[in-house]
Amino acid sequence: MKFSAIPAAIALLLTPAFAQWQQEIPDDVRTFYLDNNQVLSETTCDWREPVAAIFEPAVKHCRTAREAVLHIAANMTDLTGTYYSRERRKQDMNALEALAEKKISCTGQTILMVCAFRSVGIPARAVGVPTWNHVRGNHTWPEVWLDGKWQMIEFNEKAFNTGWVMENIGMLNPEHPAQRIVAQHPQGEQIFPVGDFRNTPIAAEDVTERYRELATAWYIAAGLPPNKQRLMLDVHPRTEEKHAVQLVDATGKILEEQLLPTTRDDVRKFATFNLPREGQHYLVFPGQVKFPVRATEAPVNILRLIKQP
Repeated sequence: MKFSAIPAAIALLLTPAFAQWQQEIPDDVRTFYLDNNQVLSETTCDWREPVAAIFEPAVKHCRTAREAVLHIAANMTDLTGTYYSRERRKQDMNALEALAEKKISCTGQTILMVCAFRSVGIPARAVGVPTWNHVRGNHTWPEVWLDGKWQMIEFNEKAFNTGWVMENIGMLNPEHPAQRIVAQHPQGEQIFPVGDFRNTPIAAEDVTERYRELATAWYIAAGLPPNKQRLMLDVHPRTEEKHAVQLVDATGKILEEQLLPTTRDDVRKFATFNLPREGQHYLVFPGQVKFPVRATEAPVNILRLIKQP
């Protein structure tokens, strides 16, 4: 991990403008996540002055760091013209490359957002997961230091703990090493899932359990009772015809009935049930084929079944 100090002229401009936001920031947080010009594996550049020129005016009306974070996050595309695209030139663009090229990955979005927050005096860092459980692909997002703790925010989102990310985190299998969540940390024992690990490994710390707690709370707030687990079911091979599957209890009482995804559905579509955490339950398929299911500790359980000939 590389470190570089804020240019003196920028530091002088930064301190008075955002003095009202300066909370109790630990020295290591300030050094690693505010004063440091590097975020991940991006090419180093002098981004502070041009990035501050965009975001300082944008948050001059904000009264608190929290308000500034939410305003910046919600207006990233409007303020910078950048947007997510698979046509980006490379994954880990630095802030100046992103501002010039506009098409960026989630990693590029994260790097740009972290620089935006740091440019107005708010510590920030990158967090990532190597792969989701239900679909192939990784994801990266920012965290900001607010109220004495790290808090998750996303590109163009208006609230913390972005819903779609929390939903996907709830589907992770923490027993799978590639499905554990890490946050950039210069003294961490993990490796951040981006960049050329052979030449520039990025140290990170494991934050999986904290995010699993956030995901569980999100599911409960979204209407999933704490005594139930979201069960997501897919059966392969998929068929063109629609088939119903029932969730029943030990007495045979039907609790829910859902349609299995077909060949015409997106690969991310599943039949979704709210599985009680207590008791024995079964999935009943066409032809009265029964498959026993039990809830796990996670908020979501993904079940992929292979149909035998």
